[in-house]
Amino acid sequence: MSQSQFHIINIVRRMADYFFHQAASWEEMQHIHRKWVQDYNSQRHWAHEQRDDGCHSPAQVMGWHKGMMVPEEMLNRILFATRYTRHLDRNGYIRFQDWRLYGERGLAHQPVNVWMYEGTLKLEHQAVTLSKYRVELHEDRRHIKNVSNPRVAETVFRSPQLVLFDLGPDEWLLYWKAPSYAPRRRRPPGAKMTQLVLFDVPVQEKAAGAETASLSLRLVVVPLPEDEQV
Repeated sequence: MSQSQFHIINIVRRMADYFFHQAASWEEMQHIHRKWVQDYNSQRHWAHEQRDDGCHSPAQVMGWHKGMMVPEEMLNRILFATRYTRHLDRNGYIRFQDWRLYGERGLAHQPVNVWMYEGTLKLEHQAVTLSKYRVELHEDRRHIKNVSNPRVAETVFRSPQLVLFDLGPDEWLLYWKAPSYAPRRRRPPGAKMTQLVLFDVPVQEKAAGAETASLSLRLVVVPLPEDEQV
C-alpha cells in the first residue's frame, strides 16, 4: 500500500471518530460517507498547492480519469467472500459441510473453488462459474442451514457423454442434505494393542532362555501306511 493510500485511510479514520459517531442509522452513515467523498474530491488539497496548472483539488488533478468500474458481484467476492477448495466426485458433485452440491459432471475428480458471500454459494473451475446456490446460514455465519435456487451454467467443461434422459435444471437433483459424518472414535486412554506372534509355540516346548532365543522351524516327517507306500 502506498503512502498516499495510508494518508486517505487515516483521514477516513479521523473523520469516523466524529461524523460517523453522530449517525443513528446505516442510511445516515451512507449519507455521511457520500458527502465526505464529494467534499474530499472537490476541496483544495495541500498536496496540490504547488501545482502551476491551477488544479488544486483531487477532482481537478484527476480530470476526466474516473478509474475502472468494478461489477458489484466482483466487489462482493473480493471484500466479503470466503474461498474453499473441494474435489468433484465421479458424478460431478462436491461434499461441502453436510450438503451435496452439483458442479459439473465433465470435471469429475477435478478441484473446484467454492465461494461463499452475501447468501450465495458459487462453484468455479479456472475462474469459470459452474453453478450457484442460494444459502441460508446458521447464527454462527459459517455453517449452512438451508440451500435453495440452484442455477447451473453452460460451460466448455460439459461432458461429451450423452445422457439417457436430458433433464432440465428443475427436473433432477442438484443438491441434497447428506448424513452428518460420524464422530471420530477415540481410543481410551491407556489402551494398548497386543502384538500376535507368528508361530504359537506350546508352553512345554519352550526351553529355558526362550525369551532371547530365536524361533526355529522343525520339519516333521510322517510315514505313510504300508499299503500307500510306493
